[in-house]
Amino acid sequence: YQKILLEMSIYLCPNLEISKYTLAELYSLEKTNDLALKKLKSISSDSFLFLPSNLKMMSIIKSLNKANDYKHLLFKNFKLWPKNKYLLYNLANYYKSKKQYHKSIKIHQKILDIYGQNDRDLFLYASNLDKIGKWGEAKTLFLNLLKRNPKDTYTLNYVSYKLALKEQDLNLALSLIKQALTLDPENGFFLDTLGWVEFKRKNYDKAVFFLEKSISILPRSSEILDHLGDCYLMLNRKNEAIFEWRKAIKYETDTDIIKNIEEKLKKYE
Repeated sequence: YQKILLEMSIYLCPNLEISKYTLAELYSLEKTNDLALKKLKSISSDSFLFLPSNLKMMSIIKSLNKANDYKHLLFKNFKLWPKNKYLLYNLANYYKSKKQYHKSIKIHQKILDIYGQNDRDLFLYASNLDKIGKWGEAKTLFLNLLKRNPKDTYTLNYVSYKLALKEQDLNLALSLIKQALTLDPENGFFLDTLGWVEFKRKNYDKAVFFLEKSISILPRSSEILDHLGDCYLMLNRKNEAIFEWRKAIKYETDTDIIKNIEEKLKKYE
């Protein structure tokens, strides 16, 4: 009934942009994306809904995995609205997905310059600092965020995991992830981090316990499966390690990680 009424309103008033946009939202919810895009494209550039319509088109095209179309629309919109926060986030994420971290961090710096500092934006900026090899600066920012909000489980987990990967300050890493799990005890990602911290501390029995619990919550996580395989290997449970690595490859999409797991399989099979 909503669609019928909206179509009637457009028939009676062809320039009624709000009806076009609302119809596009309804078609998008129904996954009839071609109709949604058609309605959005018909919205005039003079309309106050022109920006929302373009952002909605980006969202739909991204969900359809049309990478080239998404890239074209993203950069086109960024030229029109260079200070729009949603577009800045998407542009930063685009560069990050292409591993162009120096470009990504410039966009996050621009967000901080325009919109001021808040915890979310500082976290994203710090995570990009880490990506370009400035872990010292990133760690300082993360710890300052935790001073302001010691219950920020996402940052607690991120810093703990990074410290484990870098094999730095493992006591701090253990303390941070335990704080996160106190606040969210059934979080599979947090349990994986605790397992990996214990792995780096060479407490392999503890590590297996937490990793097995993690994989029971997130059975298709290639990263956790890979971690569990590594841990089994350290306990001389080679067949179980191989079994977990094979499962990890099924769910992994990153070619570099797949190559790394394949090398382990060739070595130990």
